[in-house]
Amino acid sequence: MRHAYRIILFLALLGAAPALTATSQNLSVPLDALGERAREKVEALLQDHTLKRTPVLEHPILNRSIHQFLLDRPDVGAALTRILGIGKYTMTRVGKEHFHGCDGEGAEGDLDILYRDEAHRVYFMKGFNKGAIATVRGKAIILQEFEYRTTDEGENRVESRLTIYARVENPLLALLLKIFAPFIGRLVDNKITKAQGAVQEVSEAMVHDPQETYRRIKESDELASEDLTMLRQLMKLPDPSAIP
Repeated sequence: MRHAYRIILFLALLGAAPALTATSQNLSVPLDALGERAREKVEALLQDHTLKRTPVLEHPILNRSIHQFLLDRPDVGAALTRILGIGKYTMTRVGKEHFHGCDGEGAEGDLDILYRDEAHRVYFMKGFNKGAIATVRGKAIILQEFEYRTTDEGENRVESRLTIYARVENPLLALLLKIFAPFIGRLVDNKITKAQGAVQEVSEAMVHDPQETYRRIKESDELASEDLTMLRQLMKLPDPSAIP
């Protein structure tokens, strides 16, 4: 069972709950705003899912622009966690809205950005985990709603509300997840907290020491020059040659 937890984490940091029948009214993004193929993926998981979770997460950010950039470029976000020594997973951009990821521990899969606006993202994830006993496969739709605010102390923060519908494609495992939902839900909640902690650490590094953070990013040679330029501009730093 412990190998199953990795694929659940990889598929958008899922939590467990008995399967329910959902409708498009559960989503704040209208389905007709999606393309036909994207809409079909969303509707399929709304009608037939194994797991559902609705976590709310909050952490500091540098600014809205860099937050939205990282939402749309998970490959850059993964690189930042590696550069800053926070995480080891990889994410490769293989198309404008398509990414392939691997956690280095047997979990691997694809992510597609189906929809975006100033307050929402809709992602589709499909992946597998090779365990010692079996390969676990699954897919998920993730609706992310976010709201920006500034604290009384002037700190910029973002609150993200996730609505996640996922299906585990192994029938026996899906049944076990339903039976042990409360226990597994607590385990996955801990993984959500740990994974989001990595995101928070990246954000805090950019907020509290942007020049040193950018220096480490640049010296790593992990990012393309255009991505470095974009990050520097979003972090409102001067040209690299002017940084002492």
